[in-house]
Amino acid sequence: MIKTLKTAIIGYGVVGKKRKLFIERNKNYKLLYVSDTKLKKNIKNKSITFCKNYKEILKHNIDVVFITLPTHLATRVTLAFIKRGVHVFCEKPPARNVNEIKKVLQISKKIPHIKIKYGFNHRYHSSVKLAKKIIKSKKYGEIINIRCLYGKSKIIIPYDPRFTGTKDDWRSKKKLSGGGILLDQGIHLLDLLKFFNGDFHEYKSFISNKFWNYDVEDNAFALMRDKKGVIASIHSTATQWQHKFRIEIAMRHALIELQGILSGSKSYGKESLRIIERMPKSLNGHKIKRQYFFRKDNSWKEEIDEFANIILKKLKIKTGNINDALSVMNMVEKIYHGDPKNL
Repeated sequence: MIKTLKTAIIGYGVVGKKRKLFIERNKNYKLLYVSDTKLKKNIKNKSITFCKNYKEILKHNIDVVFITLPTHLATRVTLAFIKRGVHVFCEKPPARNVNEIKKVLQISKKIPHIKIKYGFNHRYHSSVKLAKKIIKSKKYGEIINIRCLYGKSKIIIPYDPRFTGTKDDWRSKKKLSGGGILLDQGIHLLDLLKFFNGDFHEYKSFISNKFWNYDVEDNAFALMRDKKGVIASIHSTATQWQHKFRIEIAMRHALIELQGILSGSKSYGKESLRIIERMPKSLNGHKIKRQYFFRKDNSWKEEIDEFANIILKKLKIKTGNINDALSVMNMVEKIYHGDPKNL
């Protein structure tokens, strides 16, 4: 059995740097290569070789690669490495569209021993895991409906001083990004809806780029309904001047509220979960049962540690596998196609 995974990172922006931090803290990984087109030249720093072109890394014998690239490159680079027998961890969005992720699925079926995992780290947040545990316990009955909001104030990242200092505007160009705020950030909400409730089959939506006027959306509103009649609503927005993350899960006997989420920017507020019990005989109809606050984000570490364990022990990927990626991309496309004016 392999004891140490020879590892590379493709894409060394904010997310790539964060992944590097936790990869280096796990003794099962040995980080050997990092590539990014913004690097001025190829250099070697101690045991790590930094290079401009990821194709240089394809020449070497490695076990696992972490891909943290703009969306238009995700599928191409994933395919290049899995065809070489390298396990892949790829950040979300997994692709620009369903057809691209289907190409990865088709090839992956021919090499089932190669692990492919996608970075939906929100499932690993403490508030989300606790909410899932409560739902699964059925203590408060079944889910009635879910309402959620995830919003920030920009689509384009103004600049990255760690590299050239120029703005990173690929997210505003549909040819490169595949979509706007829904695909870039709202995809986390869709993944969590699937995590909490399962599949939805009916979609109604409105898509808008009224404020930023890029050729990708800055707002997406959607209603979804499953076969049992559970209705979920989402608002994914890039015009939320005060950043916000909120999910309300109405169950038969209680309301679960997730408010705020820990992030690198610290802009979404404190991460908390509140249980509000339904008290039909009381005057105000409710009672706050319990409130939890979470002060540490372990999601990045847990996700990376889990992937090493999956590879070394040859386990199945239960969260963030290729089927999860295809499912959430189908949800994205149904929302896009649900607004006739967006076609």
